[in-house]
Amino acid sequence: MPRTPSSSGAPEYWRRLVGLFFVGWVLIYANRTVLSPLLPVIQEQWGLSKAQLGLLNSAFFLMYTLMQVPTGVLADRFGRRRLLLPGYLVHGLGAAVSGIAGGHGAFLAARAATGLGQSTYYATQYALASEVIPGPFRALGMAIINSGMAFGIALGMSIASASLLVGGGAWRWAFVVLGGLTIVLWAVMVRLIRPEAGGVGPAPRPDPRAASGIQPSARAGPNGNVLLAYVVAFATMYGFFVILTWLPYYLQTQRGLAGAQAGVVSAAVAFTAVPAGVFAGGLSDRLGRRRPVLIALIPLSALALVMIVVSPGMPGVYMAIALYGLTGKLVLDPLVVALVADATPAASYGTAFGLLNFSGTISTVLAPAVTGYIADVSGTFVSAFLLAAALQVIATGCLLAMRAEPARGPGRAGKQAA
Repeated sequence: MPRTPSSSGAPEYWRRLVGLFFVGWVLIYANRTVLSPLLPVIQEQWGLSKAQLGLLNSAFFLMYTLMQVPTGVLADRFGRRRLLLPGYLVHGLGAAVSGIAGGHGAFLAARAATGLGQSTYYATQYALASEVIPGPFRALGMAIINSGMAFGIALGMSIASASLLVGGGAWRWAFVVLGGLTIVLWAVMVRLIRPEAGGVGPAPRPDPRAASGIQPSARAGPNGNVLLAYVVAFATMYGFFVILTWLPYYLQTQRGLAGAQAGVVSAAVAFTAVPAGVFAGGLSDRLGRRRPVLIALIPLSALALVMIVVSPGMPGVYMAIALYGLTGKLVLDPLVVALVADATPAASYGTAFGLLNFSGTISTVLAPAVTGYIADVSGTFVSAFLLAAALQVIATGCLLAMRAEPARGPGRAGKQAA
């Protein structure tokens, strides 16, 4: 039986979705990041170059990226839930098969399948969440959902580090365990995510921003601010995936850390991002603006990327990793999502978020392979990290070029939660 927008947006339901999508990101990012600390072991076992190692991640993100726009359009046309659920199951199966792959080619194919499955998650879950989270709580709700990425990074790094301590073929079980947990969560999603209000199809849905006084553009196409937000997403995502795919390897091969230690240190990005992301999201909601917070944070993330490779000693590297966690993509992403949601009609959320993630994930295809190529040619990661920092400067310029956001009052929890 179709539910009315008010019942779908009841406090207990939108809070349930926030929690469920948070856990969804935990497992998605655990399945992504578990690979990075294991790259040296896989390199030795299969005799791969740095460029070939980069392709293991790039194959995943190529499939993930190619499906972003089709996913968003199909979600708006046929329903977000109908696309999210089968994709999440494919993601879990691909992760599990990665652990039993017999060689480089089979592992590459399993990673590509995992990327295909994960491609349905971003646009669908942010669209479902944006429809039911009250406007004055949007950035905070998105920040809580988004913090699942940080916990996922920590989980993936921890499981990988534990498998390295065990040694031998234990690295394979890291993928099998995470794949099994993902399939369990898929079964929970099937039970808890409601069919969407109003059914499926292109008919306009009620816009939840009306209650908070936010007036999005009447036309479905993206406005200038949204187009610039897509560039910001590309730049910030590029720096993040340089960190995500290569930081443990860099710490092991050029800073002399043991494999397990490198995984734990890299997880500092996740641990510092959780409180920073929630604080930044809440601050953005109180200010009624996304841009000022973004403009303050992105130059600091550029500085952190530079400090990682130019700091003469490990204390400076540790400080830079922590600074990136406080100011990097995991903190920035919910603000960019909220900025796009504020300027987009609700019926076009899936397409808008699909384009947003497509813009960002182009960099996830490029960053692993380009960074590996630069390291092979130059013998160092310095130029690769400096390139990532330069893109953060470009992102700051895009934010400064945006039109001023429409005035919005701060959230009033009591009124909106009633």
